[in-house]
Amino acid sequence: MTNILLILVGGTICTALNEEGNLSVSEEAGILLKDNYLKSDSPFAESVNIDTTENLYVLSENMTVNKWNEMIKTYRKYVTRKEYDGVILAHGTDTLAYSAALFSMLLSSVKIPVFFVSANENLKSARTNGNVNFRCAVECICRKIAPNVYVPYKNLSDGRMYLHLASRLEQCKNYSEDFHSTGEFDITDMTEDNYREYFLQLEKMYPRDKRKEVVDISGTWRLKDCVLFMTPYVGLNYSAYKYNSFAAVLHGSFHSGTACAQKGERTGKYDKFSILYMLDKCFRSKKKIDVYFSPAELKNGTYETVSIIGNHVVNGKRINFLNGYTYEMAYAKLVIAYSLFEKEEDRLNFIYDEINFELVNDERHIYLR
Repeated sequence: MTNILLILVGGTICTALNEEGNLSVSEEAGILLKDNYLKSDSPFAESVNIDTTENLYVLSENMTVNKWNEMIKTYRKYVTRKEYDGVILAHGTDTLAYSAALFSMLLSSVKIPVFFVSANENLKSARTNGNVNFRCAVECICRKIAPNVYVPYKNLSDGRMYLHLASRLEQCKNYSEDFHSTGEFDITDMTEDNYREYFLQLEKMYPRDKRKEVVDISGTWRLKDCVLFMTPYVGLNYSAYKYNSFAAVLHGSFHSGTACAQKGERTGKYDKFSILYMLDKCFRSKKKIDVYFSPAELKNGTYETVSIIGNHVVNGKRINFLNGYTYEMAYAKLVIAYSLFEKEEDRLNFIYDEINFELVNDERHIYLR
């Protein structure tokens, strides 16, 4: 008998239509997810035991750092109580990539496979992919896939089932029902006869001995709401933020790895629409807030704005360049780093070391400190 723990976090996969005709989290949906699988024609339906936890039931757009702590607490409580062959977290799509990134770091040395499953529509919809995503996770666990954190998801545009390494997953784009990741693994044609070939290839891509154990998930620590994440856009006003509420700032970039750093041609001064204004605020603060710029790097041949940003020094502090991670992973790593590590050296080692194949390009990180 294969023993699986199902944590019903919430999201679309755990919703049903309410009396007003809107989707809301529902106990019925959680029960339906499990029952639909056990009544299916899956070859493991009669040889698997699925335990469920107390329900968190949060729509994923309402996910917070405190909700993450609830997820972690639930995982700790049940996984330490009984020996499981795998864990499945039923999670909504809106913040799926963020939670997957976080758990891929917290569970980098996990000894059993952990899956995040979600759905494009509620389980009673004819268009839902929730049941097949859940079935895929169960069957991968029963077939003894290598331990790690995964996201199986059937894309609606091509009807293909993809297995994503959680550390590489990116958010679903607006107006889309598809998820993608660097190195996504098409397992649509995987069967009982050929699954070993798929799993062997997967282990070659992501060998277990290359993962690093950094965080003790069984500890009593809690994550802190300590990182401000800013996305650049035309007219971003840096004077509108209270930076002292945070330990670090993650500043995104435009696709060229740039942000507004304009100075007046005559005066050489900059205003509240320049990232340099924000750097002054953070570096002159009593807290001396750290700032990370991602994805971006300081190198020869880049735009002059990047050089201006990288060479801006205030009170001996510079911006940190962080390149090679998804937005979701960069944020997750910073939240963990500034929640769990007190020493700067330990934080930076965690942020810049590759823990669980989260580096999605071949270039190394370039950073200043």
